[in-house]
Amino acid sequence: MILGITGGIGNGKSTVVKILQEQYHFTAFEADRIAHELMLPGNKIYDSVVETFGTEILNPDGTIDRMRFGAVVFNDAKKLEQLNQMVHPSVIAEISRRIHQIRQKQPDTDFVIEAALLIESGCYKICDHLWYIDARPEIRRERLKKYRGYTDEKIQQVIANQLKKEEFLKYADAVIDNSLSIGETAAQVEKKLVLSGNLC
Repeated sequence: MILGITGGIGNGKSTVVKILQEQYHFTAFEADRIAHELMLPGNKIYDSVVETFGTEILNPDGTIDRMRFGAVVFNDAKKLEQLNQMVHPSVIAEISRRIHQIRQKQPDTDFVIEAALLIESGCYKICDHLWYIDARPEIRRERLKKYRGYTDEKIQQVIANQLKKEEFLKYADAVIDNSLSIGETAAQVEKKLVLSGNLC
């Protein structure tokens, strides 16, 4: 089983992934983390990014300065689209390669792929099931302020740039409400796994 986990910022996708890893032994892939790995010096995406966006986005050691680079691309829709076209196909290919590699030795392994852009990137197409992780707006804001130090303005800006709940629901075949306790979230995860046929 390949399970896709998606949802807006602050909804608690990582909490659900952790439950799947610890309680059900899923092997997890975080799309953002893999993208960062592929953008390290010596990788194909790194070369394309530097060629497209210039050396001013680099740290003195040659690595990409994520803060500076983010300021360049996230305020320019055209540049962000350029970046996505470079990164998304490579990330999907790398995740697929790793899944294939693991399945060669452990064919019964279950996988979970977590990404905010799972739908936009097309990565959902390699998943057997797609879960949307939801949380009440006030809970999301509280989490983002507490754990990331975001201001109200920053929160509003990030949420505005992500898919609306209605769009997520067009693709998702299950919803996990992560507004309450971890125990209640875990109970929902178990129920969804049973319904998907992954637990007896």
